[in-house]
Amino acid sequence: MDAFAWIGQIVEALGRLIPRLVIVRATHQGVKWVCGSRVKAMLPGLHVYWPITTEFEVLVCARQTLNLSTQVLMTQDRQQVVVGMLVVYRVKDVVEAIGKRNWDVETTIKDITQAAIVEVITTTSLSDLLAGLSTTIEKRLTGSCRKQLRQFGVYIHRAAMTDFSQCKTFKLLGDEQATKHLGH
Repeated sequence: MDAFAWIGQIVEALGRLIPRLVIVRATHQGVKWVCGSRVKAMLPGLHVYWPITTEFEVLVCARQTLNLSTQVLMTQDRQQVVVGMLVVYRVKDVVEAIGKRNWDVETTIKDITQAAIVEVITTTSLSDLLAGLSTTIEKRLTGSCRKQLRQFGVYIHRAAMTDFSQCKTFKLLGDEQATKHLGH
């Protein structure tokens, strides 16, 4: 059995010397790293690569939607709200998105957009939020996210709130004062 494993390893090593083909779909783009450091974009179409010197990754670049988890925040006038958000985006520059200084596009989008929603909510009063949810607030969110994600090769089409409600939060475990206040 060991002899067959050894032969398999030799065949696998020799296979890395043979050039390979990869097809990149029209909705995708790719990045290839030649010798680990030279970054090249792979546009849609047929590409040849040498497995011994090249690694590649293909990424969806067409329009996508990312639904973010809800956050409990406090407005400028100290009102608690629950906010959910969605982001409509596309990868505009695949080399900037995954080829140079960024690894996970989706996580980067989540981080930046959730931080943007915190900034917008905490600097706006509840009455202003309610008055401009689908207009001025959405424009602020979209503009902020678009500006920050441009450096990562991502274009934001729209950043909008999907959930919005005023709320009250009660901490029931681990806080003796809150438990006494609630009459327990």
